[in-house]
Amino acid sequence: MLRKIQLTLAVLALLASPILSPAVAAPKTVLVIVSKKLSVTAISLETLRLVFQAQVKTWPDGTTAVPFNLPPENALRHDFDSVVLGLEPYLVARYWIDRRVRDGDRPPLRAPSPALMVRVVSSLVGAVGYVEEGTEDASVKAIAKIVNGKVVAP
Repeated sequence: MLRKIQLTLAVLALLASPILSPAVAAPKTVLVIVSKKLSVTAISLETLRLVFQAQVKTWPDGTTAVPFNLPPENALRHDFDSVVLGLEPYLVARYWIDRRVRDGDRPPLRAPSPALMVRVVSSLVGAVGYVEEGTEDASVKAIAKIVNGKVVAP
């Protein structure tokens, strides 16, 4: 009996060891990006939410705000919608159906990939999008970061 308990404990210790445990992915840092030509240098969670809900349509300097999303099936999109909008994917879709019917508002435009997100945002002053940190380039600037479920300064 003692031998069986020792063997069970040994197996549990091995399973708990970092060598045999499945790797836990580090949380992704999401950058909220705009063109370097836009005068905005930082954005709050509330303003970001309002821009992506089409309730704020211009930046403080008068430039039209043009939000871009990744496709709905993209994991980064799910993270962004959850943190910024506080909504699960199916609720985001319902939100936009309601906005379209009530106010005629349209959802953010869609960039099919992070690489195209960077290209579009860099070339369209007023555009705002998001990518995983490390996929941006020098043509854009970060105005916020989403880290561990919180929007923080870049």
